[in-house]
Amino acid sequence: MKFNNYFKPLLSGYYRHHRYPNQRLALVVGMLPWKDIVSEWVFESAHVQIQRHFDQRYFNLWLKPFIKHVNPVIYIWGYKAPEYFIDYIREQNLDIFFLEDGFIRSGPDDDSSVPPLSIVMDSQAPYFDTTRPNDLTDLIANFDFEQDGYDEVLAREMLDYYISHRVSKYNHQPYVDVAPIYGVKNKKRILVLGQVPHDDSLKYGGGMGITLLDVVNQAIEENPDAQIIVKPHPMTLDDSSIVSTLTELDCLILTQPIHLVDALETIDHVYTITSLGGFEALLRGKKVTVLGRPFYESLCINDAKSNTPLLSQLFYICYYAYNLITNT
Repeated sequence: MKFNNYFKPLLSGYYRHHRYPNQRLALVVGMLPWKDIVSEWVFESAHVQIQRHFDQRYFNLWLKPFIKHVNPVIYIWGYKAPEYFIDYIREQNLDIFFLEDGFIRSGPDDDSSVPPLSIVMDSQAPYFDTTRPNDLTDLIANFDFEQDGYDEVLAREMLDYYISHRVSKYNHQPYVDVAPIYGVKNKKRILVLGQVPHDDSLKYGGGMGITLLDVVNQAIEENPDAQIIVKPHPMTLDDSSIVSTLTELDCLILTQPIHLVDALETIDHVYTITSLGGFEALLRGKKVTVLGRPFYESLCINDAKSNTPLLSQLFYICYYAYNLITNT
């Protein structure tokens, strides 16, 4: 298995490079669950794929010489590769793409095991890494909305369609009527969105050390008379101490699978750390507070309802200019 996952692909890459020295080869690190469709994601006509769990010895003796000789274009899923490997390819200014789930991950008939409905590629860093420049933040900062090809009417229509058709990142959850769950609305309603603990989006998005309870406590402190509704990540529900603490704080905990669009019904204000759900809430006109530094942090300063043109432009960038649809 180790030979097939680490050595055989490099030998195949050497052979391919020898036969077609003028054609660039793609080196794909990880992504073995999607090995049958990786060829649709890379721009090169051929690729080799290695597993991501390699050690320093393999890197020094095999991978580094291969890269120097073949000069492949490198594709990595997020930061799912050894840090010293990523540091090396950056120091050498090698051609690289970081891949991630797109902002629309699944369709209504999908489940978590299917390939992503869309992916995003970034030549600098995954979009969740706001500690350094990435293609998304560069687009947001520098996109020329006066250029030929950009149509503000189309951007608004795309956003309207997205909202009216209840599109989210994950779209396989069934419809849930939250009215019986939330109860009668007689006060301000806050939704707190939890995230996977120790997720890379927290590590590289200014969220390290911030917990779900930190977010809930800030929401309560800033909105003492509001109803606090918490949508934890399923992994968090395994921690009975967190559930117990949230119950003591008089929070309504959403323990069943609920589509984010349904969860946002009748919500006035969303709190999260770096979750993309905060961005989706902004697109739906909700006020959002983030404790981390996601790419949409600057939009959280003002009420989203007063920034509709800016939101439509940001939607165009994120869901069209930056997004790469793979399984249409």
